[in-house]
Amino acid sequence: MVNATLRRSGADAGASAASDLPAQAAPATETSRFLILYPGIYTAHEAEHVARFLALNRAIAERGPIDARALAEGRLPAGTPGVLATVQASEDWVRYNNGKYDPENPLRHDAAYARQAGFADILAFPGLAAHDDGFMLPYPPAARDTLLVSDLNHAIVSHRPIHPGDRLTPVVDAREMADLTPTEGSTYRTVAIETRGSVWNQRGEKVNDVVFRVTESIRIYRDPADRPERPGFFDMWESPDWFSRAPHVYTDADWQRLRAIWAAETRRGATPRYWEDVAIGERPTTTLDGPVESSVTPSAPWGMGAGGSRTLKREMLDAAASAAMVRGAQDGIWRLADAAAQTPAPPADYTPPPPPPGQEHGAAIDTRDIHKDGEQRAPLINFLAREFAIRHLDNWMGDAGWLHEIRWSIMDPRGHARYGKPVPANPKAEHWLQRVPGLEGRFVEEHGLTQDVAIVNSCVTRKAVRDGAFLVELVLWVENIEGAIWFEACATVRLPSRRAG
Repeated sequence: MVNATLRRSGADAGASAASDLPAQAAPATETSRFLILYPGIYTAHEAEHVARFLALNRAIAERGPIDARALAEGRLPAGTPGVLATVQASEDWVRYNNGKYDPENPLRHDAAYARQAGFADILAFPGLAAHDDGFMLPYPPAARDTLLVSDLNHAIVSHRPIHPGDRLTPVVDAREMADLTPTEGSTYRTVAIETRGSVWNQRGEKVNDVVFRVTESIRIYRDPADRPERPGFFDMWESPDWFSRAPHVYTDADWQRLRAIWAAETRRGATPRYWEDVAIGERPTTTLDGPVESSVTPSAPWGMGAGGSRTLKREMLDAAASAAMVRGAQDGIWRLADAAAQTPAPPADYTPPPPPPGQEHGAAIDTRDIHKDGEQRAPLINFLAREFAIRHLDNWMGDAGWLHEIRWSIMDPRGHARYGKPVPANPKAEHWLQRVPGLEGRFVEEHGLTQDVAIVNSCVTRKAVRDGAFLVELVLWVENIEGAIWFEACATVRLPSRRAG
């Protein structure tokens, strides 16, 4: 019920569905090399694989709601549709991610402090077991020759805290696919896939509800001989040319600005932020992460990335530590002399288990390939800025607040269109920037890349009380040093109330 508090349906919905956005043209038809595809009409190359995909989805629907007690006690039949690999929230893994993303928050590092605040132990990030690639199942890789992804649009609702030692089992509850291919046909079949799920702990308690949305535009060669005999990831991967955005060279003035943002950051901590004291339109203090030197890579089934560089706030604000840093001659970025200290090594227990039965074909898309560091910049994984946004919210709401829900989005179709890759918009996708005064007409126009900073801003856009819960909605957005938006989110935070005694 709490989740419904700040949402409305139809024309009254503040979060625009993609159908409310300016219409996007379908990708241009290319008749030379690729088949013309039509909505709901599958070619011989697709039919068998799509039938299997839809059968998996039907099996989840026919399974019905999961038996939480049987799940917790290990009594579900082997191969139960939608039950994913169990995640052990080891203390090493929890502390590893907490140290990268929220190093100054004692709720995430000091067990005694966390217990005094009313928790059983340090708090893990809410996305720990909500691994998007685990929940999502792509359009069958064997049924397509090229793939263009857009409109990643996700959500996590947090019902209970995650602590070290918890055993977490993700469960797919429903998956639907909508064919957005134009009726007149296109060389791209565009499908919007929505997966809904939940995460359960060892006591049979629901920890999270999740929604993962992705839009995929696939093409099929007219002549099968055009297919590589042993296709690699980049033989099929298609994307806007995000790298045509020139890398920023960080100047002394830039560093003066970045240091000022870091110096102004404040943590609410143990002082409660009461619901009554929050005003609609309030702008919480800006936070900053980066420059991101190395992208995290997916780490199924944990739901948070392995690797990736940490922010150097502490060193940059310390005169002695900053004097020992090295500045890049080409990009102007300050780095630690010991690169290994800037990219903490992940715990040894993050090696993913094999995929569950019936989902092996999903491994054909290895998203680790997308985020590899190389000679050029690498794209930042969709959930990285989510962690930066959570630190921003932690600072603002204090120890007594609770992040009930965070929804986030990257790769807006309008951003794709700016780079010459127009795609249909997912009618279920949500966007929130238009709720913020001064951001009307803005959208996620870029993709975050390594060497970018994450300047996190937010605005209080709604307040509500529902079933005794005092709720505040904030819209968040992340900008690079040049002011381009590369991430947007909407969070629902539960705060204490003076009225509640």
